[in-house]
Amino acid sequence: MSLFNRKRFEPIDKTVTEEFKIHQFIKIEGLKSKLKPKYKPSEFVSPIFGLTVKDVTVAPYINRDTGDKAKQFDFIRENPLEDRSTYREFKSTLVSAETRKKMFGDEVVIDYSRKYVDPRKKKNEIHVPYTGKKTKPTFSEVFDFEEERFVPPKKVEIVEPDVEQVIKPEEKPFVSPEKQEELKPFEKPTIEPETYQPEFTKKTYQSPSVEETLRPKPVHRQQRRPYRFPTLEMFSKVERDQDSRPEWVLLQEQAVNETLAQFNVPGKVKNIIKGPTVTRHEIELEPGVNVRTVSNIKDNLMMNLAATSIRIEAPIPGKPYVGLELPNAVPETVAFGSVVSDPKFIDNQENPLMIALGVDIDGDNIFADIKKMPHGLIAGATNSGKSVCINTIIMSLLMKNHPDDLKFILIDPKMVELSIYNDIPHLATPVITDAKVASMALSWAVEEMERRFIRLSDSRAKDIDSYNEKAISNPELEKMPHIIIVIDELADLMTVSASDVEESIQRITQKARASGIHLLVATQRPTTDVVKGTIKANIPTRIAFRVASFTDSTTILDGAGAELLLGRGDMLLKTTDRPIRLQGCYIQENEIERVTDFIKDQLSPNYLMDLEDLQSFFIKKESLETDELLVPVMHYIVLEQTASINAIQKQFGIGFNRAQRIMEILEQQGVVSASEGTKARQVLITKDELEQLEDEF
Repeated sequence: MSLFNRKRFEPIDKTVTEEFKIHQFIKIEGLKSKLKPKYKPSEFVSPIFGLTVKDVTVAPYINRDTGDKAKQFDFIRENPLEDRSTYREFKSTLVSAETRKKMFGDEVVIDYSRKYVDPRKKKNEIHVPYTGKKTKPTFSEVFDFEEERFVPPKKVEIVEPDVEQVIKPEEKPFVSPEKQEELKPFEKPTIEPETYQPEFTKKTYQSPSVEETLRPKPVHRQQRRPYRFPTLEMFSKVERDQDSRPEWVLLQEQAVNETLAQFNVPGKVKNIIKGPTVTRHEIELEPGVNVRTVSNIKDNLMMNLAATSIRIEAPIPGKPYVGLELPNAVPETVAFGSVVSDPKFIDNQENPLMIALGVDIDGDNIFADIKKMPHGLIAGATNSGKSVCINTIIMSLLMKNHPDDLKFILIDPKMVELSIYNDIPHLATPVITDAKVASMALSWAVEEMERRFIRLSDSRAKDIDSYNEKAISNPELEKMPHIIIVIDELADLMTVSASDVEESIQRITQKARASGIHLLVATQRPTTDVVKGTIKANIPTRIAFRVASFTDSTTILDGAGAELLLGRGDMLLKTTDRPIRLQGCYIQENEIERVTDFIKDQLSPNYLMDLEDLQSFFIKKESLETDELLVPVMHYIVLEQTASINAIQKQFGIGFNRAQRIMEILEQQGVVSASEGTKARQVLITKDELEQLEDEF
């Protein structure tokens, strides 16, 4: 059909459309369904006519399917069938004793004996006497006891010597000279509470500053105790043949070359280095080949080699090769004795804080200096070698340090990992197993750090090494030991007191290096809620063992790699450079016992602070930080011999809560006795003990 011979379209007739209308209903009668019959409500009856007017009620619509037919008309009956003394709605919700016995198998015991007893009719109870610290007699008791021997000084000029022996100077009641002249013979002086002038008003109490609190007191220098270091014969050694080429190594090399050829990767294995647990195949690529091509075929290499894990290091630092680390078919053990027998460790007397960690893939012994670390973070899952690494670090330090030069604070919430080191002379405190006491120990370490900085400032020393050098020639200076804090499990401490532990760790890691305090933190749960950013930021040295996921590896190393480790001592050591793969050295438990017994036989422990001192230190610190009125209130209680919260409120003008808090602190300090209901507290210290306690504060 041509363009001009098209068939014409027939026109469509226009239809007439009706206008759109919305129908309106003029009447709505009949549209709704038949409504229910309406009932005429009762007429209003005013209460002003009283009960003589009869109310007209109309029965409402009744649902015959529910309710009790016999009782539903009780509201119009003159004699109701149901007892309306209790609400019927609550009866269905109550559980009877029979129903409870069926449900729970036990009867309900209701104690109806708790009734009000008039205190006037109450029988006298026998009170058990308080068996606390015996106090000295009060002023009134002493005066009553000495009343028969009292002689006025005006009439009697000579006093018999036996009277002076009975009346001690410290036990005489204090009477001002003005009142003493006014007293008549045998007249008893009275104490007026309104005119009480406490002694502390003469010497106003001022809260000590930080420097006054932390400034160390002069201590006499102790003579250095004789000590013999552990010998290398106490540890076992294992010889390793690094140059051997077993058959399984050659099979691995062949499988790697075949896989590279299958995927057209131009390269081959150039060198093989057999480590204790891992063998590294160094692949040489042809010029122009991207190093990422080896990483792209990682899964195929793992399949062809039938390996559990593969770690690719592209490129190897310092070498023009790509490293392919494969697990050994027959792993070897790295003995602790073989590592510490290296002359780099045993002959290096200039660095006593050097520790032995293990052996790298090249077969070199790896050591680290805690002074340069200066703090460490150790993380790894169960059976990864974390606890063995902690033991090797402690044993390395015990081999080269005198107990007067090095002190440990060992925190072991598991109670089994570090208990073997109890009673060695290198401990600053006994091994701590309680999380709350561990928090106190960290707080004490912070205070010790501040005290040491004051000493360094006074002696114009830069760090602890220069201070100890000056202490050799200056007898007024006391040599300070290095303090190593080892926390076996950080997660337990964070669950008990996260804020205090985090603050203490942050302060120690920020500035404790110059004062000779170092921190080693270990955890098997390296999550962000345990290893927080404030803790990790100031710990540059990290040791990562095998972890469960890539996220945990990122938390420790800020990168991947720890999730691919083999476990049982296989670890990554990260300082400021790239991580180094090591096989941690292994030490047996009988070797640890042999060394600790050898040290215990020489010297007894000389703690810087035991557990009781830690608790008292924590209480003093908390009390000083809590209230500045603690010492004045203590003066008032001891001088008045009354421990009453109401008296403290009136005397010092404070509220009940603050006075109660001060009284609780004084109870912890042993100044007053414990509360015994309505019975008044007893004062447990004297004036002399008050002065000693004030000096401690």
